Amino acid sequence: MEFNGKEYIIKVWQGEELANFLAIDTETMVVPFTETPDLITCQVFDGESLFYIERCDLDKFLQMHSEKNFIFANAPFDIDVLEKATNWKCNKQIEQGKIYDVLVMYRLYILAVRGVVPRRFSLAKISEEFLQVSLSKEEEIRNNFGRFKEKKIKDIPREFLEYGASDVIATHDVFYQLLNRINCTKSTTLLSHNIQVAGNLALNRIYKNGIGVDRKKAEELLVQIERELRILGIKLSTYGWVRGEKGNQKFYNEIIEYLGLDEKLPKTATGGYSMKEDDLVAHRNIPFIDMYLKYKSLEKTTHFLKNLDSDKVHPRYDLLKNTGRTSCSSPNFQQLPRDGDIRSMFKAAEGSTFIITDYSAIELSTLAQVLYDEFRHSVMRDKINEGADLHRYYASVLFGVEEHKVEKWQRQAAKAANFGFPGGLGTETFTKFAKGYGIDITESEARNMRDAWFNAFPEMKEYLKGEKGYVITRTGRVRANTTFCAEKNTPFQGLAADGAKIALYNLMEAGFKIVGFVHDEIITEVPKNRIKDLTKQQEKIMIDSMKVVVPDVVIKVESTISERYCK
Repeated sequence: MEFNGKEYIIKVWQGEELANFLAIDTETMVVPFTETPDLITCQVFDGESLFYIERCDLDKFLQMHSEKNFIFANAPFDIDVLEKATNWKCNKQIEQGKIYDVLVMYRLYILAVRGVVPRRFSLAKISEEFLQVSLSKEEEIRNNFGRFKEKKIKDIPREFLEYGASDVIATHDVFYQLLNRINCTKSTTLLSHNIQVAGNLALNRIYKNGIGVDRKKAEELLVQIERELRILGIKLSTYGWVRGEKGNQKFYNEIIEYLGLDEKLPKTATGGYSMKEDDLVAHRNIPFIDMYLKYKSLEKTTHFLKNLDSDKVHPRYDLLKNTGRTSCSSPNFQQLPRDGDIRSMFKAAEGSTFIITDYSAIELSTLAQVLYDEFRHSVMRDKINEGADLHRYYASVLFGVEEHKVEKWQRQAAKAANFGFPGGLGTETFTKFAKGYGIDITESEARNMRDAWFNAFPEMKEYLKGEKGYVITRTGRVRANTTFCAEKNTPFQGLAADGAKIALYNLMEAGFKIVGFVHDEIITEVPKNRIKDLTKQQEKIMIDSMKVVVPDVVIKVESTISERYCK
C-alpha cells in the first residue's frame, strides 16, 4: 500500500521484536460509547514495518513489548479495547511515561503556540495539518469491521486492512512531527503530557461508569418547576414581557427603558440591553429584574431535568481547557444548579454510598506553591502550613481584629478577596466579582481591600507585577498569548487541575469506582460496609497525588458520606 508517497507492505506479525516506539491502533465492533467494544484488528507500525497482529498472538505481542513506548491516536479508547481483549495492563507504562496520545499532544502544542486549546481535534485533522495527507473515513468500511470478528487477518478484504494501516502510519508520523515541535517550546515535560494522558484515562472511566439518577424525583421536580414558570410568566407579562415571542428583545428593551435602567445596563452587539445575569444581579431589588432572573434560572433547570431521561447518566468530561482545567457536558455535572433538590437526584446504587472528597482551598495552596517556587518565601504558604484559615487571617488584617474575633460577614468579605485578587482583578472588576459573595462595595472600598490584602500577603505584590504574555506551569505546560489575568491565574489553577488529574488516575488504579468529578472534588461509589477504610484510603490517595505537584504546602481534604450527591 502507499501512504504519503511511500510504499508499505502489510504483514502479519510472526513473533518479531519491533522498535522502541510503536504506533498502535485498533478497529472494533460498533457499540454505544458507554461500552468498550470487542477488538477486531490490532495494527502496529514502528516507522519501518507495518504489522497486523492475530487475536491469538496479541497477549504475546504486548508482553514482549511491555517495555516499549506505545503511541495512540486516542489512548483511552484503544487501551480499554486492548485491556478487554488481553491480560495486558497499561499502568506500568503510564507510570514510566511510555504511553503517548497524539490528540493530547496536539491540544497541548496548540495551547503552547497559540494560547487556545483547539475545539476540533482528530487524527484526520492533524494528519491533514502536519502531513498534508487526507485519511479515508468511509462509513462503509469504518462501521463494518464487525463482520470479521472471527476471521484471520488473511481473510479480511484488502481495503479494510489499508484503512486501518493508514491510521496507524499517520499516528506514528504525526507523533514525530509533534514531538519535534513540542521540543522547540520552553517545556521540559512534553507540556505535562504524561499527567494529561493519565487524567484522560480516568475521565474516560468516569464517563463509562456514569452516575445513578432518581428519575421519579426528577419528573416530580420538573412538574413543580414548570408550574412556577407559568406563574412567573404571567407576572412578567404584566410588564409587557412575552415568553418565546419573536422579537422578545424588543419587549425587553422597552421594559428596561421604562424601569430607568437604560443608562445602567450595557448593550449587546445588536443594540439590545444585556440579559446576562452578571449585568442584572446588581439590580435585583427591582421586582421585574428579580422575577426575570428567577425565570431564566428555572428555565435552565427544566432543560437540565429533561435530559435526565434514564436511570443513569454519563457526563462527558473534556480533558483540557486553556487554564488546564477540565469541563463537562451532557449533563454538565461540574455546573449543577445549586438547588439541593437538583443535586440530591444523583444517587448511589443499592447497597452503596458516595464518598465525596474535596480539597480544602486548593487553589490558594497551589498559589502558595507557585509563590514559594518563585520567591523562595511566602506568607501564604507559611500560614497554610501553620494550619491557619486564610480567610480568617486576612479578615483580621483587613478589619484590624484578632483572628478569633472575626465575624462571619468579615470572613465572607475576605473570601471574596482571596479568590478574586490572585488572578489580577482590578478594583472595578472586583466590585462586580464581590457581588457573587454577597458583598456590595464601592471601588474605593475595593482599593482599600486590595491594599490590605497586599499587606497580608506581601509576596503577591511582586507576583502581580509585569506581564510576559505567556505562562509556564510548574508541570511544564505552556500557554501562549495570555492576557494579564490569564497569565496570573493559569499557574495555580492549572497546578490544582494537574494534581486532581493525578488523583483521579491513582484512585482508578486503586480500584475505586469514580462517578463524578467537580474540579477540586471527587465522588466515588463504594460498598456501605467498607466506608470507613475506603474513606481513609481515598483521602490519602488524593493528598499524596496533589503532593506530587505541590510538595511544599500542606494539603488537606474533607469528605462527606452520603447516598445522594449533596455538595
